Amino acid sequence: MLLTRSIAISGIILILFASFCTSARANGTDTTWQIMTHIDDVLKENPLPAGEKSQLIKIAEDDTISVFVVRMMPGAELGPHYHEEHDEIEYVIRGTAQLLVNDKWVDIKPGSIHFNPMRQVHAARNHSNEALIVLIAFTPAMKVTDRHFLK
Repeated sequence: MLLTRSIAISGIILILFASFCTSARANGTDTTWQIMTHIDDVLKENPLPAGEKSQLIKIAEDDTISVFVVRMMPGAELGPHYHEEHDEIEYVIRGTAQLLVNDKWVDIKPGSIHFNPMRQVHAARNHSNEALIVLIAFTPAMKVTDRHFLK
């Protein structure tokens, strides 16, 4: 059952990613029709706020899935945390960093895919000299923040 759900979620993400890489504008607020956009347009239309080292940009959301682009600048870190009610899939578009997976730090690079089931601890750190750009999807949709940091 879990394997079937994981495969289905991975398939959805790959389809979203394929459409994500074509050109048009996404506003992330209404997904009653298809959204077509390009990562460079998303980043340009959503500049990093002054003084911030990371950014979460909503691309699309309905009742079943929330899709974001994450930008982590050099030196940015997201401490160990878990999501109580959401599975998460991450696909690295640009940059390199490290991700805490199964209590071990692993290197990630463009093309890396990480499936993180609900209630599993993970973290990220960008110790490189370039921005890390990641496509992230949560299922079900994350309408309220579900990030629980370890103490």
